[in-house]
Amino acid sequence: MVICFVGDSTVQGIGDAQALGWVGRLAQASFALAPNRATALTLCNLGLRGDSSVRVAARWQEETARRTRPGEDMAFVFSFGAADRPQQVPVQDAASSVKRMLREAASLGRTVFIAPPPSSDPAWAARNRELGLALLAVCDELGVPGYDLFTPLSASKGYMDALAAGDAIHPDAGGYAEIAGLLAAWPPLADLLGL
Repeated sequence: MVICFVGDSTVQGIGDAQALGWVGRLAQASFALAPNRATALTLCNLGLRGDSSVRVAARWQEETARRTRPGEDMAFVFSFGAADRPQQVPVQDAASSVKRMLREAASLGRTVFIAPPPSSDPAWAARNRELGLALLAVCDELGVPGYDLFTPLSASKGYMDALAAGDAIHPDAGGYAEIAGLLAAWPPLADLLGL
């Protein structure tokens, strides 16, 4: 199986001095449980710093199609939204783009969505929350599993400290480890990764 992690800078792992982000940590956990999985499972990190939901929607098909391998199943893990605020993407435009994207992805393979995490900047956090709820509603409508990172992380002192150690948007390595821990316990993603 080929699993494409598509999204923004939090998928890419910006701010993590260990250069793993949450995607790399989930890969490590998966391969540690079954070392032969490292040759049977291809994980592609397609996170790109500064990509808004609209920009992700514009590029995901081309980038994931290049990673398609004959005879292998595809799966898609989408996570973005934090870059929508500075680019002033209206929530309704983001929701419309995401609806088309998730519908198309779900027709090609297993698909999940992870809503944006909080920020320690109050205005940024409010926007991430508003957008995240709108995109999770789209997931519900389409029957695509969606995970709300905002709620548990905004209540976590450790994560908020990790943001303070970073740039208020991207956590340090400890923050990414916390995200990975939450996602490893989420059945739709755990099942994809064999966790």
